[in-house]
Amino acid sequence: MHIHCDRCGFERVYTGAQNQDGMPCAVCGLGRMRNGRPACGFTIGADFRPAPHDMPVPNYHAVRTGTRSTPSDFHYFAALQGSAYQAFVQEHTSYVGAFTNLLVPDSEQFAWLTPYTGNKHNRTHFTQLALARVAQAKFVDNKGRLPRLIEPFVGSGQIWLNSACWGKAFTGGVQPFASVVAGDLNHYVIGSYWTMRRLGARFVDEYLKLAEAWDADLPQRYAQLVEETGTAKGELARAGENPALAMMACFKYIWLVNRCVRSTRLSPGGAVTASCEYRTAGELAALRTQERERLGAVRDKVVGTVFDFECRDFRRTCELAEPGDIVFMDCPFPVFSNGLVPGDAVSPETAGSSSANTYGTGDDGADFQKAIVDVARELSREGVTVLLCNFANPGLVHAYQRLVANGVAARDLKYYTFTYRSPATTTEAYQLTVVPGVGNRAVTASPRQILADWHRHGGDDVLGGEFFAPRQVLNATETAFQLQYDAQQERREEEDSDYDPQ
Repeated sequence: MHIHCDRCGFERVYTGAQNQDGMPCAVCGLGRMRNGRPACGFTIGADFRPAPHDMPVPNYHAVRTGTRSTPSDFHYFAALQGSAYQAFVQEHTSYVGAFTNLLVPDSEQFAWLTPYTGNKHNRTHFTQLALARVAQAKFVDNKGRLPRLIEPFVGSGQIWLNSACWGKAFTGGVQPFASVVAGDLNHYVIGSYWTMRRLGARFVDEYLKLAEAWDADLPQRYAQLVEETGTAKGELARAGENPALAMMACFKYIWLVNRCVRSTRLSPGGAVTASCEYRTAGELAALRTQERERLGAVRDKVVGTVFDFECRDFRRTCELAEPGDIVFMDCPFPVFSNGLVPGDAVSPETAGSSSANTYGTGDDGADFQKAIVDVARELSREGVTVLLCNFANPGLVHAYQRLVANGVAARDLKYYTFTYRSPATTTEAYQLTVVPGVGNRAVTASPRQILADWHRHGGDDVLGGEFFAPRQVLNATETAFQLQYDAQQERREEEDSDYDPQ
């Protein structure tokens, strides 16, 4: 007879004498085994690879944006230091030239905090493709058990939200993760996730009633609510005792962020630092419509996901990781630097890692970057797979690649670090590095497979060096883009006598 999991769809033939109806699923660890064969599900072969049948797959197609770029488009490849950095990138990493030109469908659907939406790279086709393929490989290394996704810097959740939406598109319908464990020092976002879980369908309506009232007197209300966030950290810490007060703190934060001029920061005490932007009544009404759609989309994923979210230091979140898990660290970035660092440097992650304190939650400079590397090293030794996102500072590239191990030859380390341009600027380069973790043979083999899959689905030929190949003739669109870029750089030089293109 057949038995199957009522949550993940795993099925197998059962021939034993003991009734297994109601037993825990060995694959996801969350569902219960039930008698009979489901209309759709998956089996696991002798090689521990899942074989789905009739499982629903999201209607997915990557969305192409922007124009094709060349190395000369980016500041970090300019001048003598830039050309040395370009040689470093080509020798030590795999540069994904079209990384920010291919996004997941409806990439803004979960942007519930704008402009604080998290890095756009988490909503790209490549990031979600890589994460899903690593999850598939981890499933094999786990001998047929789904990994958990652990995010120590979860922020606005763009990684797990898009994975929960599109992950099955890359896996034939099999969910890539059993559950999500996450942490963040931003008490507002963690409080918002739990408030969504508690209120369910009421969350959006309750927020919008207040938002409409606050919008009626935007400047005065904005200043008032910013001041009131001075006590919000304590209110959120007592959410169990007074959930209504905690809910109000989260609603204030969402409203303030979405009406901010550029971005918000947190003071050391947890208060919001921000300034509002004037909007007409019509613009505010359109913003509330957008909030209804995006907050509703996030709420639906929160309610439908098994998660453990808490306001905590990243180290504490990582302590929860087990060998079968995947930890995705979208780290707080230091200042970008394209200055070269010797490959044999001691603690290369500290070289040139000046603090940017981007979110106001603490130092993200040399000491913090070293702490991230130290934690990732311990996780890798325990068999945990780690993905690290950060600036592609040469010191950080060297430090992350030292974690790869697993018998990978030095010449092949470049396939574990994918570098790409910033989604927002031409002056910064990012990296995504895969650290397989000790004993994970399938994950160790996955990076080249990711690049081949990327090429098959419309991405550039990274293995063939397409991005850096000489191009003698630009088409009309590319010529217009280059002229616009050149004019922008000339204006910067004219307006700033201290401007240094290096």
